[in-house]
Amino acid sequence: IRVGLAPLTTRDGVESTKVIGLSYVGDNIHLKPCKLRSYLEEDTRAEISCIRVRGLVCTDGPTRVLKFSLVQRNTRIVLRNSIGVHIKSQPVTMQGTELCDKMKAAAKKAIRLLHDNKIPKEHDHGSIREQSETQSNRLINIEPKEAKKQNSSIVMGDSFYSVTASFSGFVFSLIDDVPTEIALISLRKVQAMAEWSLNRSTEATAVLSIGWVQIDNHCPNAPFPIALCPDGRTYDVDNDGQENKSPPFLSIGIVFAPRHKSGIVCLKGVSIDPRDVAISTDLGFIFRVQSFLLGLHEHIDRCQRKHDQADLSTNESSSNDIWNFPDFHKVFKLTVRSTATSIETKKFYFEGITILPFTIKLSVAPTVALTSAQASLEGNEAAQMHAAVRKGDVLLSDGVGVLGVKLGTKNQTTLAVIQGVFKSILVDGLLRCDGASMEFHGVALQNHLSTGPQLKTILGAHYVTSLKRNVPALLGSLAAFGNPVGLIRGFGDGVNDFVNEPVKGIKRSLDEGDPSYAIDGVARGTGSLARHTVGGIADSASLLSSTFSKNMAVLTLDRTYALRRDRLKTLSTNSTTFFEGVESGVTKLIGGIAQGVVGVVRAPMRGAEKDGVTGFAKGVGKGVLGLVIKPVIGLSDTVTDVMDGVKGSIEGADKSTRSQSNSQIRFKRPFYGTDRVFRRFESADAIAADYMMCTKLAGDNFLSHCDMGGRVAILSVKSFLLLEGRDAQLLIKLKHISHVELRHVPKNDGRMELAEWNWAVLIFLKFARKNGNEVEVIMNDDKNIAIDLCAKIKQGVNLVASV
Repeated sequence: IRVGLAPLTTRDGVESTKVIGLSYVGDNIHLKPCKLRSYLEEDTRAEISCIRVRGLVCTDGPTRVLKFSLVQRNTRIVLRNSIGVHIKSQPVTMQGTELCDKMKAAAKKAIRLLHDNKIPKEHDHGSIREQSETQSNRLINIEPKEAKKQNSSIVMGDSFYSVTASFSGFVFSLIDDVPTEIALISLRKVQAMAEWSLNRSTEATAVLSIGWVQIDNHCPNAPFPIALCPDGRTYDVDNDGQENKSPPFLSIGIVFAPRHKSGIVCLKGVSIDPRDVAISTDLGFIFRVQSFLLGLHEHIDRCQRKHDQADLSTNESSSNDIWNFPDFHKVFKLTVRSTATSIETKKFYFEGITILPFTIKLSVAPTVALTSAQASLEGNEAAQMHAAVRKGDVLLSDGVGVLGVKLGTKNQTTLAVIQGVFKSILVDGLLRCDGASMEFHGVALQNHLSTGPQLKTILGAHYVTSLKRNVPALLGSLAAFGNPVGLIRGFGDGVNDFVNEPVKGIKRSLDEGDPSYAIDGVARGTGSLARHTVGGIADSASLLSSTFSKNMAVLTLDRTYALRRDRLKTLSTNSTTFFEGVESGVTKLIGGIAQGVVGVVRAPMRGAEKDGVTGFAKGVGKGVLGLVIKPVIGLSDTVTDVMDGVKGSIEGADKSTRSQSNSQIRFKRPFYGTDRVFRRFESADAIAADYMMCTKLAGDNFLSHCDMGGRVAILSVKSFLLLEGRDAQLLIKLKHISHVELRHVPKNDGRMELAEWNWAVLIFLKFARKNGNEVEVIMNDDKNIAIDLCAKIKQGVNLVASV
């Protein structure tokens, strides 16, 4: 930059012009106002001969700036030039322009400051860069009028704050309007720290660390109980197989620079360290969560409209005794809106922002339709949603949410049936993958200046590009192709262990002088290669055969058969052995053949009962089709179970290679009574309500339970069930109970000692049962348990009587 005290078209401008580079902070120039001979008189130039205008390159947060200030020349440093003295003595013609008047006024002000000793003096020694650091840079972000005030606050003591918070965890439950619990979000080991000053004269720091994040899928028939959690493969394991302390799920660190006069938010450093994530879900769960969020938004809007109507009615009334409840929604909305507007308009300067790379392990499974008992508890809309997703009636967007489904559609024509079959096969083939690895690269920005929307656009474009790069890996991980990417990755891991494990063993043998470590290293490497190779082939074969079986089940046109297959309990590869896989496979093969033969007779009969001759003809077609396809499906299921058994046996042989198996935080929340009342979560009630779905009470609303030691009594809003182990000892409808009494009776041995007596709960029935009993007796040794059981049965009877 060329800098002068006068226009370059004049002689004074040429003489006073100097060049300065802005490459480094501390670069400087000195300009002499006494050279302005065409604008200032001789006496004035003589008085300001010891004044210099210094231009210094300083940092201004987001940018480098050139700051000018007045300094006094050191009188001990005198440099004389005879030519310059001769030029100064020559007479000049004074100019009468507006610029000349401004220069004269500035010169008078400089002389006044000099007389008041307010112009600092130059140092005799020391670099200009050191002077800039000690003088100019210290208050470079503050206006001259504010410098004294800010400096005094720093010297006298600013107010500094430091906050540290540590929480063991948070749990958030997503409950829809049925009500039923959809998901459970848990955060563990949450730590936060912040340090700042009141006047923002120093740096401010904020740190957030979340140790663990987990989302549990509480939808019925969920293929993956855990929808999101940290990837277990990121755990560090030492040579002895011991698990080391895992890093936090997410760490965020932000360092703010002192407040800047321009209003730009200056951040010296932003660091985000995410951990690898495992996402396992199905479309049914995604639709349920989306429906919950949309319903929550509609509920808030509905409450807002009611509140606005209440305001109108209140304003119209003349009563002054009505107090409106505070509109927290409006306050929150205005706060969010103002914050969003501030973020959109405010500029941010990042000296450095770093987002470390991370990997997402994605698994998607097909959705299973709900049973009638599950549908009665989850609601009709949820049941239709699961059924629509199972049939493949998926839309990319319905104008409201990101995804949509067609609820309650039926295939009436032959063409619609064929389209529905291939649509179901297509959706299942494209939306089913196992362990697809998506790698997202990190972000590193230096000296970046932008607004909030600009930064969001940059980061969004970066991660969209990373997602596009992962498309080949996603396609290669589809179950329809047998997950070839997973097979190649597993084989690569096996080769890596085959090379590295012997090397580690040899090094340890040399360090400790024991050759057994080298032998163990060779054995581990060879075993790992064999496990990954055989296990990968078995896994690919299992995925291909299972996909084939599911799609063939759709081709049978027997929806009942397809839904029954979906609800069958699949084998777990973590605990299944080869012999268990063979046993399960043979059972399914025999079952497929039997179902095909039975379907030839049963399908025409059902069709004739429903639609007469037309239904009989359709039933014959379905029966013949099932006779051909169902045995093939049984054979394919046999291959699937055998391959799962092979994989389970291989993975079970090596405990060090097992991935950490996570479990849900807790059971699904129960709701009580006919109105499904929300209460404080009780683990025992949740276990009883979950087990109730496996009994004859499935589909009823849960009421209560009573733990009787070796027996458990479960009460729904309709029936009473007494279980001993897995066997039902007593099942009574509550509407058949007349009344209940609690008595102290002797034991069956006939002894009359008081200590030998038991407590009995007598249930008197309105009608005699099939076995002739009009009274059922439940014995118990514990008085408190008997009293509790009697009270809960009375509660159920009274509830039925009041309906």
